[in-house]
Amino acid sequence: MRAAAGRPVVLEGRRVRLRPPRPDDSRAFVRWADDPEFAWYQWGRGPGRFPDEAAVRAWWALFPERAGRIFVIEHDGRSIGFANYRDWSEKPRSCEIGIGIGERALWGQGLGRDALGALMRHLTEDLGAHRVTLSALGFNDRAVASYKACGFEVEGIGRDAVRADDGSYLDDVRMAWVAGRDRPAFDPRPVVLEGRHARLEPLRMEHAEELYAALADEDTWRWVSDPLPRSADDMARYIRRALDLQIRGEHLPWLTRRLPGGMAVGTTRFGAIDRANRSVEIGWTMVGPRARRTAVNTEAKYLQLRHAFEDLGALRVWLKTDERNERSWRAIERIGATLEARIRNERVVKDGRVRDARYYSFIDREWPATKARLERLLAR
Repeated sequence: MRAAAGRPVVLEGRRVRLRPPRPDDSRAFVRWADDPEFAWYQWGRGPGRFPDEAAVRAWWALFPERAGRIFVIEHDGRSIGFANYRDWSEKPRSCEIGIGIGERALWGQGLGRDALGALMRHLTEDLGAHRVTLSALGFNDRAVASYKACGFEVEGIGRDAVRADDGSYLDDVRMAWVAGRDRPAFDPRPVVLEGRHARLEPLRMEHAEELYAALADEDTWRWVSDPLPRSADDMARYIRRALDLQIRGEHLPWLTRRLPGGMAVGTTRFGAIDRANRSVEIGWTMVGPRARRTAVNTEAKYLQLRHAFEDLGALRVWLKTDERNERSWRAIERIGATLEARIRNERVVKDGRVRDARYYSFIDREWPATKARLERLLAR
């Protein structure tokens, strides 16, 4: 099989090196698999996938048998993780890949993305791959976002497709890279947005405790479709629903922090992402009592609008709110949005009431004047 035959292959990234495993690498694999957090995010398993070094070497041996290769990822001269491909098929020129950074202290530093880039260059430039697939557990939001940034698209979500070692069922996100399919020009992805008063950072499951503390009051949730969270676990379920929509490419949620200090004070997001028409909604915005009547929400809107128009090239950004939520629609009008319509019987809300809604928008040709208006407000 051409893909796995021949001399050993070594791949170079900007900061990492991918090489064939050596016998002494097996100790690191046992240690990584014994890390509860790595084992859970990588495989949905408990510690101990490799009971000994012989089990690691037996796993390595499976890759040539499955028309593939296993690589050790090196950084600064030491083994930090692994990458692989398997099930290479010559006729469709396709395979499946996997990657993991076993050294948890190095998570979030871009090394996995660097290793993925080196592996993809080998598959596409050396082997001529046309299609490359991978799977990620549905709760592994960082991995899904990283793969999207490398050109992989979500093709489907297998609901409860993986049974974890603890007996729970996990979603399996199936993703693929296909040659010749370019990323859309308008394609919002997780990004940090920071100003003088507010910092928006991609919402994560680990934010549940501090977001619950920020928003645990009834007034914040009065106009929200979701019920008031009664615990951090309830908030975690709210975040999980938001991140499921992010996986599908429909929403992009943020945690809102107040600056200076970085205290979590709320959340906001892009929704209704329309890539073809370069349009996005700003909504699902909640700011807790500790940040009301401050510059935080105004600057958060400014950061979202600036990102949409200047970084992404949006043509239209829109907002909607309950007709009865005067505080919300007056705040929207204060920052310069144009009222487009009052929509009658727009939706049924959580108390069973059928609400009327106000729809507002900003458009690209008006953005310079809107930007100046917002900057004047923030300067006060």
